[in-house]
Amino acid sequence: MAAVTGRAGSRGSRWTSDVRPRGDLGRYLLALVLVGAAYYVGARVGLTLSLVERNVTPLWPPTGIAVAAFLIVGRSLWPGVALAAFAVNLPISEGALAAAVTAAGNTLAPLAAVVLLDRVGFRRQLDRRQDALAIVFLGALASTLISATIGAGTLVVSGAIGSDRLLNAWAVWWTGDAMGVLIIAPFLLCLPLFWELPAWSPARWLEAVVILVGAGVTITWAAQSELRTLYLLPPIVGWAAWRLQLRGAAPTALVVSLVATWSATQGDGWFARESVFERMFTLQTFNASIALTSFFLSALVSERNRTAAALEAATVELEDRVERRTAQLSAANARLVQEIRERFEAEEQLSQEEARARREHEIAEILQRSLLPDRLPQIPSVALAARYVPATSDVEVGGDWYDVIQLRDGLIGLAIGDVAGHGLSAAATMGQMRMALRAYAVQDPSPVSVMSGVHRLATRLSTPEMVTLIYLVYDPATGTLCFANAGHPPPLVFGGGESRYLEEALAPPLGVTAEPDFAEDQQHMEAGSTLLLYTDGLVERRRESIQLGLDRLVLAAEAHRDTDVDALCDGILSSLIDPHQVADDIAVLAMRPFFAPG
Repeated sequence: MAAVTGRAGSRGSRWTSDVRPRGDLGRYLLALVLVGAAYYVGARVGLTLSLVERNVTPLWPPTGIAVAAFLIVGRSLWPGVALAAFAVNLPISEGALAAAVTAAGNTLAPLAAVVLLDRVGFRRQLDRRQDALAIVFLGALASTLISATIGAGTLVVSGAIGSDRLLNAWAVWWTGDAMGVLIIAPFLLCLPLFWELPAWSPARWLEAVVILVGAGVTITWAAQSELRTLYLLPPIVGWAAWRLQLRGAAPTALVVSLVATWSATQGDGWFARESVFERMFTLQTFNASIALTSFFLSALVSERNRTAAALEAATVELEDRVERRTAQLSAANARLVQEIRERFEAEEQLSQEEARARREHEIAEILQRSLLPDRLPQIPSVALAARYVPATSDVEVGGDWYDVIQLRDGLIGLAIGDVAGHGLSAAATMGQMRMALRAYAVQDPSPVSVMSGVHRLATRLSTPEMVTLIYLVYDPATGTLCFANAGHPPPLVFGGGESRYLEEALAPPLGVTAEPDFAEDQQHMEAGSTLLLYTDGLVERRRESIQLGLDRLVLAAEAHRDTDVDALCDGILSSLIDPHQVADDIAVLAMRPFFAPG
């Protein structure tokens, strides 16, 4: 007379939360009262079928009630089961101790079933084959051995029955508890499914009623008949499981098992010529077969339905994905066609741009070469040398330039400049700057006057390129060097003592400000000294301070100071640049007086 329980709700879905004493106390107490009351009423009904004394019955509904309560609500309801079991057993036992021991067996069996069902991952929906096998073999047949052994042993020890009746009492007791699990528990477990699962249609309800009535009529006739006709019931129960799953199989199995149990207790029909032990064995075998058939087939159909639903959902998803993918491919194909068309147009435009760029480059190159001096003037008092190295990383020519101008009174004008940018525009601007400088220098060789005139020209031209320029006037008679600098790297004087950069008289690049304040400075060229002018490509490097480039230039100049100016220029270039990787155009101009001024 014990219940088989399981924590299926903890692994499947619960329709109510597990009631705990530390939670809502009022709800917990109400659940204890309801479960205890249902247990007590079910026990009183089951005792009407007693076969051994007043307390051994082949159908013990409280077992199934306890199972359902533990599975749906939780094992924390065990005190309600224990108290109700004690209340039921006290009037029919040989004393309070015997009643307490029997109640303990009735409580331990369900708790043991809970542990076993937990271990195998039981789900109260009984929608898997392993769930059907677990509820029959672990929940019903195995766990109830505890209550049957304790209960029958208590009857013998307390003197309620003799030891010769122990086997019969144990068999009936085991059958009663097992039947409670097999008959009552699945029926109670299926009730929440009526609102958890999709509702039945009227036709499905009609089919369920027909099956239930048919099963009731068939089992009533078969149980009363002395013919071996109980084999007619498995197909009916199987039909209910196949068509309605647990919601149809559990009520059908309940009706069939109740009628069969009543017939066995009365000794009717098939059970008329059998002993109590034989009747209990036959009843247990029949009910177990009915339960296993209905629940196993129900679980099998549920699994098949889930698989079919999953396949249908996967098919819909696959069709949707194929449709989306087809649309994506169509859109990608349209984009690809558009991209091919745009690429073709871009290639045509690029070809035109390349042809235009080649023509512009050729014109700029011709213009630049025509504007740079073919050779430097031969001046008796100084030695001159110049070099121009175009960039190797850019197909366009740059705006680097230099010039040497013979002025009146033996003065020598030297200039070097750089127009930012490349191409035809830079070359044209460079040519204009060089011609303007020559014109202004002839008119007035003063560095401030020349710089001011070239700046006005740059302003009127509104050229977007920035122009740096340094202009120097050297007087061979006095060794005086007068200069002005518009944003250009400072000239280097070396070889006549300490090497130094001429960083004075510095102003912004030409055309940058409206009215620049040009100034000039004078330096004296020592005997044996050399003046070196250069553009920024010689000393600038990416991601490196320009000071490092200036320091390298001093070292290279000092290393070649004893050579003539041509060798000096070549030596400096070979020391500071790789002729195969020149990032920017480079112009170099060197001047060395032949003798010390008198």
